[in-house]
Amino acid sequence: MAELTVRDATDEDIERVEVLVTDALDRAHSLRGGGALLETLGMGPGLTATTLARAICAPSTGGLVGCVAVLDDALVGVAVAATEASCLTLVGIHVARSLRRRQIGTALLTAVQDRAEAAGTRLEAVALPGDQTLKSLLEAAGYRARLLRLSVER
Repeated sequence: MAELTVRDATDEDIERVEVLVTDALDRAHSLRGGGALLETLGMGPGLTATTLARAICAPSTGGLVGCVAVLDDALVGVAVAATEASCLTLVGIHVARSLRRRQIGTALLTAVQDRAEAAGTRLEAVALPGDQTLKSLLEAAGYRARLLRLSVER
């Protein structure tokens, strides 16, 4: 039986995280509001998958926290959260497409929840309009939408 482990991302994971981040960024840009969310998080139009993977895997830079899921020595998922003074904000979970529906996303969410609890901060999450995958994962874990922020693109 395959063994799944979830741990903090490290510098050694950068290349493997970059593969997942490339797919995640493509998906984010395809969803309504994806570009705006990335900009709000300080990840503007010049953001590359390499830059983001480095920020995720080097927690001392950028205020991002990264967790990775490893299945039989293959890195198969990544969770990213932004650190703030009193809150950890989950901004994304991405699992390799061929391995979805195997509780990998749930394991990553649990790891981020545990990190927030250990730090004594609350955990919030953001999901883009149309990202039913992340919304379903969060709702299954007991999260409920508390605010819907709407804006006009100009």
